[in-house]
Amino acid sequence: MAVESTKVYEEQIERFSAIDRVLHWATALSFLYCLLSGIGIAYPKFHWLLTFLGGGEFARWLHPWAGVVFSIGAVLMILKWARDMVITGEDVLWLTKIKAYISGRHEELPEVGKYNAGQKLYAWIVFLSAVVFFLTGIVMWFPENFGMGLVRWSVVIHEISFIIAGAFTIIHIYMGTIGVPGTLGSMIGGKVSATWAKFHHPKWYREVKK
Repeated sequence: MAVESTKVYEEQIERFSAIDRVLHWATALSFLYCLLSGIGIAYPKFHWLLTFLGGGEFARWLHPWAGVVFSIGAVLMILKWARDMVITGEDVLWLTKIKAYISGRHEELPEVGKYNAGQKLYAWIVFLSAVVFFLTGIVMWFPENFGMGLVRWSVVIHEISFIIAGAFTIIHIYMGTIGVPGTLGSMIGGKVSATWAKFHHPKWYREVKK
C-alpha cells in the first residue's frame, strides 16, 4: 500500500506543452522588459534601472520592439486559450469568495477546471492591455504622424494601462511562485503532480484522467 501511495503522489501530469511554455515566456519576458524599462524611462528616480537593461539609449530603442513582441504574444495566447478563459457563473461565484481562497479554505469554493477565475481574469487583462499598449505605443513611437492631442492622450492611457497591468502582474508572479508552490515548475517543466492537480484544479484533473 505504501508503494502504491508513493506512485500516486509522484504521478506527473502534463499541464503545459512546449509550445505553451515558449509562448508564455516570450510574452512574459518581453512584458517584464517593457515594465522595467518603462519605469526607468518615465521616472527620473528610476533611471538607474536602465543600467541593467542595456543602457538608456539601448533601452529606449528596445522598449517599443519588446512591446511589439509582447502584443503579438498576448494575442496568440488568447487565441490559443480563449476557450479555456471563458468566464462562467462559477467563476463569478469563485471571485465573490476570493477571501476563502486567500485564507486557504478551498472547500468553500466551486471546483476549478484547468484555470481558476483569477487566472482567467488576468489573461483578459493581459490581452486588453496588450491591445491598448500597441495602439497607444504606435502613436507615441511615431508622434509626428499624429495630432498633439492624440499623442498626449496616448501617453496618459499608456501609463494608466501600465499601472493596472503592472499591479496584476505582481500578483500573478507572487501567486505563481510563493502563493501557490508548484505553479512555476509547471510552466518550466510542463508537468505537475497528481496531488497538486487534484487539490488546485480538481475538475481539470478528472477530465485529464478520463
